[in-house]
This record gives sequence, C-alpha cells and structure tokens, in this order.
Amino acid sequence: MKSHIDPSSVRIGLLGYSDIATRKFIPAIQKCKNSCLKAISTRNPEITRSKSPETPVLSHEELLASPLIDLVYLSLPNHLHEEWAIKALEAGKHLICEKPLSTSLASSLKILDAAKSNKRLIYENQMFLFHPQHALVKAMINSGKIGRVRELRSVFGFPMPAEGNFRLDPDQGGGSFHDLARYPLGIAVYLLNSIQEEFHGCSTCKSGINTSVNGVTVTANSELFSFSISFGQQYEAFYEIVGETGKIRVERAYTTPAERENRIFLTVGSKTSETVVPAVDHFQLMIEEISNIILTDSDFTHLNRQAEIIARLADQMEKGCMENRYEL
Repeated sequence: MKSHIDPSSVRIGLLGYSDIATRKFIPAIQKCKNSCLKAISTRNPEITRSKSPETPVLSHEELLASPLIDLVYLSLPNHLHEEWAIKALEAGKHLICEKPLSTSLASSLKILDAAKSNKRLIYENQMFLFHPQHALVKAMINSGKIGRVRELRSVFGFPMPAEGNFRLDPDQGGGSFHDLARYPLGIAVYLLNSIQEEFHGCSTCKSGINTSVNGVTVTANSELFSFSISFGQQYEAFYEIVGETGKIRVERAYTTPAERENRIFLTVGSKTSETVVPAVDHFQLMIEEISNIILTDSDFTHLNRQAEIIARLADQMEKGCMENRYEL
C-alpha cells in the first residue's frame, strides 16, 4: 500500500533497531522540523518496547504495509539490505539505507533498479557529507588556498568490535571493507574530480574476517587518492588534502559528534591556521534535507545516481585491493 505524504512532515519508520539507529538516528529525528518517527520494526519487540515505549513497534512486514510511513530507514545487518530495501521500495516507501547499500555491485544494482521502477528516492546514508566542514574545505580548495590538488589521504580505523558483533561475521556481510569503505569513497567523490575505476592495494584478514584495506588510485586530473580503513587499532578518522602550495586537514572527519565543534587546519609553508566549525548534528541535517526533497516533490535522481557511482567504485576498490590479502 502506497502512502500519501503529509504536507508538513515526513513520517519515518525504522526497519531494524540497530545501535546506530538508537544512538544517532532516533535522537536526530527528535530534533527535525520536517519529519517524525512513526514506528519501529524489529525481531525483538519486547526489548524495543522497553527502550522506546512511546513508539509503536511492528514487524517488518507490518511497517512496510503501513500507509502511515513515507520514508524507511534501513539499518539491518548488511546481508539483509537487498531483500528489505527492495521490499520497502516496492511497498512505495522512500528509503535511507545504512552503509553499505549492499555487499556486491550486482545486489546494489538490483536495489537501484527497484528504486527506479517504483519512482522512489534512495539514499545510502553518507550523513557525514552534510556536515558543513566539508563544504568549507571544498571552498578553500576552489579558492586556491592550497594550489593545485595533488593528493587526498583518508584514514578511518578503530578498535576491534566486541565478540558477537555482526561486523565480525562474514555471513552477515561483516568486515572492515563493507563497514568503512564508503567513508573514504564518499569524501573522494565529493572533493576530487573524476576518480578512475582502478584501485591497487592490499588487505588483511584474521579468523576469516577482513580487518583492514589499504589502497590507492589516481583521478583523471592526476590527483592521488590513498586510503586506509581498519579494525583493531587506535581510533583515527581524518583526511588531508595536499596541494602544491598548502595542505588542509580535518580530524574526526567522519564521526564528528553532534555536540562538538570541529576544526579545519590549513597549512601553507610553515604557518598553520585553523577554522572553527560550530557543532551540528549531521544526521539531523541529512534527515531534514531528504525530508525536504520528499515534501517538495523535488527531483531526487542525483541521489540515486550517487549511490550507483559509489557502488561501482566500491566494486573496483574491492577487486583491486582485496585480492592481495595477508592472513594475520
């Protein structure tokens, strides 16, 4: 059953009661001016009701059949994304899908075909790109602060997930590649020119699970893009843009807390200056922007196209970096 959009507020249903949904997405919705949380679906309803007593708890099937839901946020384990994304789109729901969209290019294209067939928006949740710090970095680059761009370096790693976490289960689409690759890819597509679909690198595995990926490629404008993603290390989440005459660095670039201001460091020669970026909730900004597109019936094909670009690049990254594998 297809829903009829409330002209003042997008009604959101959560397909899955994940850690990121409870820690980040729900608090963000509660601050949004143009959307509201209408229902949660879960396979553990009693636990969910005890934690969110004010929100109706449904089965997955009931949520998708509800005419009171306009937009679904899907945060189930990775191996379930294809099945439930397609079901949501065929039920007439717009979709925000947690990263990765799916675990293979073929699977991602099936989801995108369903979005096209049902004329529905799909956004792979790269919420960090809505933080204004990245637009400021882009403006610095475009204004010539660092000269011609030579390289983007991106790093995202953190301690090993706890035992039992789906990130450590290959049958659930776990591993550092599926969990983290969309971050460096997302910022590279945003900041650089055309990225070549040819990556070279290596990866590591431990007990059957991918624990790190390191790689490099070059854009059509001869800009180097290098990245490192990893489980089982000290927390790092930064990128650097290196130009012929300067360098820009952003710490905590992908997981900037909603309550924390951040800083952009610009180095030219021996002098470093910083730009303070006020605290914002990038989840909130993302939800409000997607909701506004739905409420105003605006064109959303660029979002679907963006998801396809990232899926194709991820496929090439996997082929170029995962085959050269070292067992730890």
